[in-house]
Amino acid sequence: MKNSILFSSLIFLTLFGITCMRNPSDLPEPEGYDGFLELGWQAVSQGEHLAAFDYFQQAIAVDLSRAEGFLGSGVACLYLEDYWGQGDAFFQSAIQKDCGSSLVLQYQDEAQVQDTMWTVFQCIDPDLPQDSLDIWLPLTADSGEVWVGEQIYNYLSVNQLSTELQFRFTPTHSNVVACTDMFNVQSGAFYSGDSTVSGSIYLSVPLLKLDIEQGADYYTWVMVNQNIIYDYSSFSASGQEGQISLDALAARVMLQEVRGDTGDLLQAVASMAGLLQIAPDFKFGNGNPLREIVFDTDIVDVSASAASYAFLNEKYINSWFICKQVGYGQGLDPQSENFLLDLLELFAQMGR
Repeated sequence: MKNSILFSSLIFLTLFGITCMRNPSDLPEPEGYDGFLELGWQAVSQGEHLAAFDYFQQAIAVDLSRAEGFLGSGVACLYLEDYWGQGDAFFQSAIQKDCGSSLVLQYQDEAQVQDTMWTVFQCIDPDLPQDSLDIWLPLTADSGEVWVGEQIYNYLSVNQLSTELQFRFTPTHSNVVACTDMFNVQSGAFYSGDSTVSGSIYLSVPLLKLDIEQGADYYTWVMVNQNIIYDYSSFSASGQEGQISLDALAARVMLQEVRGDTGDLLQAVASMAGLLQIAPDFKFGNGNPLREIVFDTDIVDVSASAASYAFLNEKYINSWFICKQVGYGQGLDPQSENFLLDLLELFAQMGR
């Protein structure tokens, strides 16, 4: 009899333990995948972000193949500083599971070398007449780079023109959407990408004067045989993107901005640009009532997030370009002494 009672007690304790493991006191009874999603989005909208993260993780545990649990986990990470490092991976998983591709592709440390006629990094500066370049540049081989640089500098200074030159170039991969930083190996100069249009990257290069042997000055912009190293992103749409992919792109932009110094500006700008390509009328959670109440966010808000983050990283012209893509700030003058203040006011107009 005692053995029977002991055996029954062990069965009870075992079942009780299993029940407790399956149903922790801080989680609801199992609701299935959709139930955990509903609880997660409700928790986000109520400001209970750690609980929301747990619910979304439960959804993933129920069905690893579906995308929305990963999207929700990433959104919850936006509000949890200790989880910021995980957010990008969740958004990436959501996109891949939703449409079967990465969408944003990053390429690092690609390099190109300037040629004698400046056609790899093509000078398109309006202050330099093409007929002058046609005279100066072919003489590089005979007269040297220093002579060419001096001729350009003298022309600009005598005519009281800006010594900053504008260039454009085309990276290896197609559908380039973002390039924010470049480095000139020979001069040690850093450049910023101003804009990306039709697969070409545009940049403004300030004058750098180097002292060389015998007291001569070397005026350099992107001169002959100089190596320019750059990181950039392309966007590869599959045609299968659903709302989850769109929401993940938008939320990934927000994540980079909230991360500040630890965020990825290139990722933010590329995600915004890609989203604008495939969904110019984007609204977060469009058609999903649970997600629609989480963010009242459209394409202008996402662009403003990317633009303000570029501004914080001192990429002012690129920030302005982002705003112009969604129809804001067309009349700003980057040469104006009030340009930065005008750009900040522009963010306010965009709802930031």
